[in-house]
Amino acid sequence: MSPATPAPSTALPPYAQWQAERAWPVLRFVYGIGGLIPLLYLLGDWLIEPAAAEVRTLRFVYLGFWALLSWLTFRPGRKLPLALSYPLYTLVGVGFACVIDGKLLGRPEFVLATSLLYLMGLLIAKAPLWLNLACGGITVLVCATMLSWLGLDATAIRRVVFFHGLWAGVVGTAAWVVQRLNRQLYLAERELRQTLAANQHLLAETEKLARTDPLTALPNRRQFFRSGEAALAESRSSGQPLSLLALDVDHFKRINDQGGHQLGDTVLREVAQCCRASLRNTDLAARIGGEEFALLLPATDLAQAQQLAERLRQEIAALQLPAAVTVSIGCAELSAEMGSVDALLARADEALYAAKENGRNRVSSARRSLLTPGH
Repeated sequence: MSPATPAPSTALPPYAQWQAERAWPVLRFVYGIGGLIPLLYLLGDWLIEPAAAEVRTLRFVYLGFWALLSWLTFRPGRKLPLALSYPLYTLVGVGFACVIDGKLLGRPEFVLATSLLYLMGLLIAKAPLWLNLACGGITVLVCATMLSWLGLDATAIRRVVFFHGLWAGVVGTAAWVVQRLNRQLYLAERELRQTLAANQHLLAETEKLARTDPLTALPNRRQFFRSGEAALAESRSSGQPLSLLALDVDHFKRINDQGGHQLGDTVLREVAQCCRASLRNTDLAARIGGEEFALLLPATDLAQAQQLAERLRQEIAALQLPAAVTVSIGCAELSAEMGSVDALLARADEALYAAKENGRNRVSSARRSLLTPGH
């Protein structure tokens, strides 16, 4: 019987991990664009004043810092923490904007362009609220201090800080809404995955019940014939023998009448366990009727099947149960004229009938009888 295909995992990581997995693609884009903006300002200053050695030198220094931060952030394995990556990127971008007195990059309205972009990226990436507030506040203080150190007048500083705070407030409000929606999305996805897992489990149980006998846990008649046809086709293609045992519990009605259905169920379960324990991994045992079992034996000829049947008969007869239990077994081997498992089972049933006619508690072959006297 073919094993069931394992269901895909439906586990959802914790919310923090789920959020971080979606944050890094956003930050990768934001950091990339944010790194180009100061570089473009430097390029513009160089085009306006090509002779400015300071701009040329700092351009390469900036590229070195940027390459180092990018490697720390996106290297394989452990990533730079969000709480550290944001201040580093911001200080590098704002720092170069403040120390260069260029035509473009040195203007106050461009000083905070990079930090604003990083702040937007961090908020969009749904970082914790405390991190948003801390990074935004630190950026404002650092930038105001640097601008004051450069000698910018108080009005310009207030203007820069005001617009920085305004942008942070707008983006922060939008991010707060996004975070609430994102949390709802996470909860909905978790509920959906849990429902999917429950449905997959229910489907697996339903499929198992559809092919399994509930009393003995052996394959049922339908599954036996489905697996049997596959084994028959394999036997035809490989040229290996295929045998079948038809087993019936002797006087089962009398056992039920004398001991009740509970004893009858116990007998069937014990017989099923004996059948299961006697087989190889490639063999198949099934309950195909009330007290009738069938055992399919690939790569087994008739003589080997008879030996197994006799051993099984003796094991069942030795069971310690409230009622004496014996079985009759019919053996048959696949031959060229048999075109289906039905035909093979019919031949084994003929041998089983012969065993019953000759006194029960014995093994019989479809070709010739191998009669074992009962006790």
